[in-house]
Amino acid sequence: MIVDGNRFEDWDEMKSSINGFHKSLFTESDAWRPKVDNLRMPSLSVSAREGLQLEFSEEEIFKSLHDCCGDKSPGPDGMTMAFLQANWDTFRSDVLRMFSEFYHTGKFVASLNATFIGLIPKKANAEDIRDY
Repeated sequence: MIVDGNRFEDWDEMKSSINGFHKSLFTESDAWRPKVDNLRMPSLSVSAREGLQLEFSEEEIFKSLHDCCGDKSPGPDGMTMAFLQANWDTFRSDVLRMFSEFYHTGKFVASLNATFIGLIPKKANAEDIRDY
């Protein structure tokens, strides 16, 4: 595999270089962000601010889950949203506990934000990472 002009044969080096390539490809730089200095923005009312700080209700979570398209590609666990929607009674307590833990700690397990990238060759005999 060739990444940034360097050929890698060792599996660990290849994984590391591909990871670094995609990390730089998908990591945003703050430099491009527009400046908002001196931009007048409306303020939220006290009740609106307080509403943003409330714990998620079971109704909100249930509605959000069922508002999602069920037949999109499955997650890393192989389950689609349709599976979760159809089996809400089974997963309900686990999902509610996860949201409650997030509300109280401000953290969630990193695996919730995991992403898998499938490398599909764009041409025959692809060698360079940019050929995928």
